Amino acid sequence: MSLESSQGPSRTPRHHSLEKTERLDSLRLSRLVEEAAAGSAVDELPDVDLLRQQLGEKVRDCAAMSRAAEELRVELETLRGDFSTQKAEHLVEIRTLKEILVKAHERVAGLEGELTELKQANRQLKTQNLSLQYHLNLWGIPVLSGESTLEDAAREMDQDAGAFFPALTPLAGGTDPIPPVLRGDLVSFYFPNLLHFLANSNLQGVLTVITDGIVSKLYLEKAVLQLAGWNNRDQELRLATLLAESGLVPHETLFDFEERSLYDLELANVLVTESNVAPSVVQEGLREHARVILGYLFQLKRGSLFFQPGHIPRKRHLQFRLPVMDLLLKTAAEMDERGRNGQNGE
Repeated sequence: MSLESSQGPSRTPRHHSLEKTERLDSLRLSRLVEEAAAGSAVDELPDVDLLRQQLGEKVRDCAAMSRAAEELRVELETLRGDFSTQKAEHLVEIRTLKEILVKAHERVAGLEGELTELKQANRQLKTQNLSLQYHLNLWGIPVLSGESTLEDAAREMDQDAGAFFPALTPLAGGTDPIPPVLRGDLVSFYFPNLLHFLANSNLQGVLTVITDGIVSKLYLEKAVLQLAGWNNRDQELRLATLLAESGLVPHETLFDFEERSLYDLELANVLVTESNVAPSVVQEGLREHARVILGYLFQLKRGSLFFQPGHIPRKRHLQFRLPVMDLLLKTAAEMDERGRNGQNGE
């Protein structure tokens, strides 16, 4: 086979012209495309820079926001730590306050109980104080009180003050309770001498002698003994024993008053007012009982005494009249006789 036949049919000049034209068109088209692409790139370049500028700003904003977020995160962690610490501290404070509150409630309850007990004790002490003041005034021992409550105590006691120990009435211009004008003790004063002094002074009032809890009273009016009484509970020395042994009052009558535990002057008063015993009989018993009281006082070696001047209340069914000088002489003679009998018996 020849060389021309192996390379295909022979190419004509027309074919060469067409290929050349196609190549030129292709080159022209490529150039136009490149120019168009270049022109398009040139036209779009300002938009890209703007986008890049905006992108850079956004990146910077994002970086700033990231730093702010990091700072906020660090601050949040710090706040969380502080909150946890404060929460723990607050929990401890709350538990402590709860414990304190519980203890405070317990303490308040205890204080309320103590206050109630103190109020009860105060009421009891006040009642005892009023009772003591009442009896002291009843016994003729002057007691000045800041409150006018002795009358209330007397009403509560429901006792007859005039029968227990008749109360003196102050002299003109005097005060009540009546203050003593003479005080002393039996160590310094010999009782018969004191009684002799009061009789010669023509004083009127009451002489009170206190020894070993026994209060004795002698109501004197110008050298005359009007009434005598005491709070001695000795059965052998009481008025009831004297009345029974002397036969002045029947045992049955006296038996009705044994459970009432009356003092001597109270017994004398109720015998007249409730048992219709004759006043003269009671006066006779009180007169003899006065000698028993004087015999007791003459033998005392210790004790305190005071004299209060005042008007003696008039109680006809209780009072008697015994001259003090006669009493002194007769009582002294009886004591001498008992002394001689005692020596003879030895």
